[in-house]
This record gives sequence, C-alpha cells and structure tokens, in this order.
Amino acid sequence: MTAVTGAVRRRWMIGGVTAWAVLLLGGGLWSVRSDPPTVPEQRDAGQALPVLREAAGAVVSAAQGGEWALRLGALRVEECALTPAWDGAEISREVTVYVPEGEARAALDGIAAGLPAGYRAGMTVTRGATRLSLFADAGEFVGVTAEASSADQVLRILISSGCRPGVERLDRADPASGPAPELLTETLAALGKPSPADGNPSPADGNPSPADGGPSPADGGPSTADGGPSTGETRAVACPDGGTAATFVADGGAAQPDSEPLGMPEGTLPVWVEPGAWAYRIGSESVVVTTEGGRWQVSLTTGCRQ
Repeated sequence: MTAVTGAVRRRWMIGGVTAWAVLLLGGGLWSVRSDPPTVPEQRDAGQALPVLREAAGAVVSAAQGGEWALRLGALRVEECALTPAWDGAEISREVTVYVPEGEARAALDGIAAGLPAGYRAGMTVTRGATRLSLFADAGEFVGVTAEASSADQVLRILISSGCRPGVERLDRADPASGPAPELLTETLAALGKPSPADGNPSPADGNPSPADGGPSPADGGPSTADGGPSTGETRAVACPDGGTAATFVADGGAAQPDSEPLGMPEGTLPVWVEPGAWAYRIGSESVVVTTEGGRWQVSLTTGCRQ
C-alpha cells in the first residue's frame, strides 16, 4: 500500500506542476498579446514624441500664467543604453523659467497648478522648505520634473521620454513659429547690433553666409521674407488651447561681461540679473540676454499666439 500511495502522490505532483506550468505559459502569452506595455522600454521614441511635444506646450502655457520670464530649449534626441547590449534614444526638452528672488516656490506651485489635471502634477518641499521638487506624468511614460532650491532664480523644467527604443526616422521639426516680434529687433539695436538693411545678419557681424557654410532659408535657416528680424535659431511648441509659443534666438554681437541690463522698455524691471546677463517680461513676451563665448545671446519667447 505504501508503494502504491507514493506512486499516486508522485503522479499528482507531476500533474499539478505541469498544469501550473501550462497556466503560466498561457497567461504569459495572453498578456503579451492583450496587455498594453507597462514600461517605457516597450514604447519607442516615435510613440513618445507627440506626447512630449504636447507636454512641452503645456509647460510653456502654464509658465505664462505668472510674471516670470521663460525660454524654450531645443528638442534633444540623445543615445542611451536601454540594456547593456541594446542602445536606445532619449528625447527631452527643457523650459527655463526666470523668477524674482524668493519666488521659486510660488513659480513651481503655479506651474504645477497650470498643467492639465490628467498630469497629476504636484510639488514636494523638503529640507526645511529649502528643497523643491515638481513632478508630473504626461502619459506614455513621459515625465515633467524640476529640482530647485527655494533661493534659486533660474528654474529648469525637464520634459523627458526616458530611454526607450529608437526609430529610424524621427520628425524633429517644430510647428511654424510665425514672425519674430519687433521687440527682438529693438533689443538687438540696444545691444549695439542693429539688423542690416535687408534684415539678414552679415558675415562681418560674425554670422557666416550660406557660401561660407551658414544656413540658408532653403536649408532651414532664418528667413526675413516676413519682414521680421533674422534669428539664429527658432524653437516652437503648440499650446494646449491653440496657437503657438516660440523662442527666437539671435546673436547680439560682442558682449560686455559686466554690463547692467540694456534696452529694457521704460518702466520694466528685470526678474533676474547677473553680471552680463538679465531677463525680463513685458506683456506676454519674455526677453533673456546671456553671454556665450564673449557674445550676447538674445532669446525672445512669445506667448501663445495664432
């Protein structure tokens, strides 16, 4: 009886293990076919890009809600290590917000409140209210984050896809920006670099012509057919409620490293000032002047406009 009972138990154990293995295999196959991906590594860069574009537009729109100055960064696509043997791509874009002294927390709170409700944006305050963290989920594993000190005046908000599979062709083109505002021309003139008569920067001012390897309008370089000032780079995002916000970046000529703010409209106060750099807001337009390699760099960011 003992030998028979042992054989029966072994058969039951083998049968039970086999049935469990079949259930696991079947469940795994069903999950692969039916469940949506649960980690960013299963969503490629092409699927993340539209969501990231929308999130960047939402951040810019939210940052327009205060009297802060802002600047939209370029869209970046960088290689990353998805696994030790598999390279991927990470897409990101940064929105830099310039705030008056002591307003870092109010600015991040305001931006978090201005983001879409579905992002579930929030703020955490730690280290005796001196460390600020903003976080939001734009969907498709695209995150919106910022880390700052309560004393910071320059806040960098990062919109990132995280590392994920790349795609062969990724459309990096921004939406049409429209013409640069006249305030850009006025700022350049105040810095001592008026636009040439035809609106295009000349090689004598340090800007290469197409013949010298500089960009032409046909190659995506700046055009002045609309009568606006020429810019070295234009970045744009679509706003959640319609319209487009854009940052126009232009070379302002040789810088004066210790200069105080120049060219601000009368009655306007800067929100941020450092030697040779400043930022201010007038209406819906932000102007940021910095020094890069001994030259002024002027960035003018519009509000959302049709």
